[in-house]
This record gives sequence, C-alpha cells and structure tokens, in this order.
Amino acid sequence: MEVVFYNGTFTNKDNASISSDSRSFNYGDGFFETVKIVNERLFNFSSHMERIKLALSILKLDNNYTKKFLQEIIYELITVNNMVNGTIKIHFSRSGSGRYLPESNSSDIFIKVINGELYKKNNKISLCFYEQECKSRGSLSNIKSVNSLVSVLASVYANKNGFDNSILFNFLGNIIESANANIFIVKDNKIYTPPISEGCIDGTMRRWVLNNFDVSEKVILKNEILQSDELFITNATSGVIAVENLEEVSFSSFNKADLIQQKLINLSLGL
Repeated sequence: MEVVFYNGTFTNKDNASISSDSRSFNYGDGFFETVKIVNERLFNFSSHMERIKLALSILKLDNNYTKKFLQEIIYELITVNNMVNGTIKIHFSRSGSGRYLPESNSSDIFIKVINGELYKKNNKISLCFYEQECKSRGSLSNIKSVNSLVSVLASVYANKNGFDNSILFNFLGNIIESANANIFIVKDNKIYTPPISEGCIDGTMRRWVLNNFDVSEKVILKNEILQSDELFITNATSGVIAVENLEEVSFSSFNKADLIQQKLINLSLGL
C-alpha cells in the first residue's frame, strides 16, 4: 500500500481523489517540485524550498508552507513507504472555485513518493532541436508550472524522430534548455549555461552545479552549441547526463559531465 499526503491527511493512494473542479486540472493553475531522495534523506532541499517560495509568489498564492512543515511530511512518507532512494513529488494547486479570476489564493497540496536509485553514471543520450514552439522569457518559464505543453510536444517530437530529448528555444531563437533539464556546453575547457533571464527553468541541480563548479552564464546560440566541445544536461532526478549526439553532430568529450556526476555519486555514497 502506497501512502500519500493530501491537504493535511496521510492516506492510501487509492483513496486519494482530486476534484474535477480542481483549478490545476481545469486551468493549469499550479506548480510542482520533484525532490531527490538519497539514502532516506532529502538532497538539495534548500534550493527546492527557494523555488517553492518563488512559484507561490509568481502565482499569487499564499505562502503558508515552511521548510520544517514540508520536511516533516516528507520524512513521514519516506518512513511509512519504506523508501530509501528515489524522488518525492510535491504538487501545489490553487484551491477554491472561479474561472480565470480565482476566488482564493490558498492552495491544495499533494505529495507522493516515487521509488528510484542513487545517483549513478548515466547512459549518454541523443538530442535534437525542437523549433515548432518556443518558451517566453517571463518568470512563468522559471518555475515548474503544471502547464508544460512545450516540453510535452518537444518530447513527443524527439521520440517520433528517434532522439532521447529535445532542445528548446526562447522566442528570440536562443537555446534555453532541454525538454526536462537545464543545458550546459563546454568550450575550451570552460562551462557555460543560459541565464535564467533567457526563459529556462530555475533548476535546482543547475543551482547546485553553479555553486560547486566554475560556470559562466551567457546567451547560447544554435551555432555555438553545434560548435561546442562537450554538451550535457542536468536535473534533480538524474543529476548530469552527457550528450553523445546532437542531430548529425557527435561529441567525443564527456570529461566535465563525468566529473560533476562523480561528485554527486560520491555524495550519495557518503564519500
């Protein structure tokens, strides 16, 4: 039996139900966080907490959630579900009724566990460019909104064309991220990633990499990524994933990706 948390109650997952009137369901009025669990402990949770506060502010939702409150719930879920490694998904949805004008700024909260693994050396992947749709450079692009249609369509496109993931652009035609991760390039042994102002997700693993390694933020153009020496993506669930192919371009260097991922693996092992 899997136990989840919904609006103040721990309950069997099968007994939890979301109303058909949910504003998240009807209007995409909400956001989520996916937090890595390593050896029964939250990884990099302070960064997730900062992004939760940011999302609540951007969506004009009441901020009634403290770090201690969320940690206590999550650790209880970890215990009752006998979880060791994996992820926790925290879903926030504006409560109440109303149409485009909501009648409430309070929120419903749903938290579930997803069993998984420690950080490990990931398989290298292939990427393609997805240019049919683009993201804006506004603050909504920086949070994990439940409205993720550009990422969904980009993932469908990549799969249909035989690639593992897609690279997304902003409306100016600049590289911003992949469908489910932040993106980094290496040129002349220096690491670069697009700034948040370009419209990429304010990724928690992105923050961790910037805090622990020498990384410069810069606008990245399509020709620059094709001419880079190394390419990798990052997210909270997998850590660092090296890119082997970008459409017709092949990469043979994976040094930075391997170095950063190894640090995550060492942390997982307590080294």
